[in-house]
Amino acid sequence: MRTFRTTTATALAAALALSVAGCSSDGQTPDLGEVKASVSSAVEGARASVEEARSAIDDVKARLDDIAPEARPKVEEAISSSSTAIEDAKAALDEAKASAGPSASAARAEAEAALEAARAKLDEAKASVDEDSRSALDSLSAKVDELRADLESQG
Repeated sequence: MRTFRTTTATALAAALALSVAGCSSDGQTPDLGEVKASVSSAVEGARASVEEARSAIDDVKARLDDIAPEARPKVEEAISSSSTAIEDAKAALDEAKASAGPSASAARAEAEAALEAARAKLDEAKASVDEDSRSALDSLSAKVDELRADLESQG
């Protein structure tokens, strides 16, 4: 799946570069429909990451009862931060699909910052839980990192 996203991101970057340059190797401007399809494909790949991250949050929530009471507030804060960041990322993806203007870039930057903050809270929470709970938090951290990489490839 990561290879697909990398390939899609590379194709998107190439298509956008040709579009910005206003020419292709044959002297013709690229088909805007193809560029839009490439952008749309990249956004759909990133949306799959959103769903995977949501699933990872559900896994962590399912373990909340097993987490020591003193560690629970940090884990709950990490879950909340991650949930908000994932929703911000989804909104940024929707904005990117609708337009490639400054508002899409701003939404993407805000979502990336929220994902970075969520990652920091997850790291903090991992330090206070047992191995089983840490594994679930590691999985969520990986999904947050993957989603952030997908967003970065959009810009």
